[in-house]
Amino acid sequence: MADQLQPVQVEDGEFKGWFLSPFHDDYVNLIGPFYYLPDVDGKMQVALKVEQRHLNGGGIMHGGCLLSLADTALYVFAVETFKTSGGVTMQLDAHFLSPGNLGDVVIATGEITRAGQSTIFGRGQIKVGDRMVMTFSGVIKRASKSGA
Repeated sequence: MADQLQPVQVEDGEFKGWFLSPFHDDYVNLIGPFYYLPDVDGKMQVALKVEQRHLNGGGIMHGGCLLSLADTALYVFAVETFKTSGGVTMQLDAHFLSPGNLGDVVIATGEITRAGQSTIFGRGQIKVGDRMVMTFSGVIKRASKSGA
């Protein structure tokens, strides 16, 4: 069982050296896979390759897909602060700056700016290379032991 919860390192292809998370839900499986890799400072990066299924009617990456990447990244940035419980996103603010295009690898980076007893605050950005696609900030509510 413990082996099933270990990250799996990608051995070849475009994401060689990146990791796939062992934790997936139906929604992540629908839009992913998301790839994870610590940067040189040890902060996690979260990546997604833009496929045809991620595009809107205008032929660019759907804003909802970018928001899903931001939400996932915010949670990944906060994971070490959770201790024994998880959390849920209370607020997610975003600024769309340029499009994600078919074939792009969009990468989210960011940080936790404050971790209180009941809420966690973070911010980040999504880029394609040096091009800024989106900036975001959000608040996560720590899950209580009772689940409320």
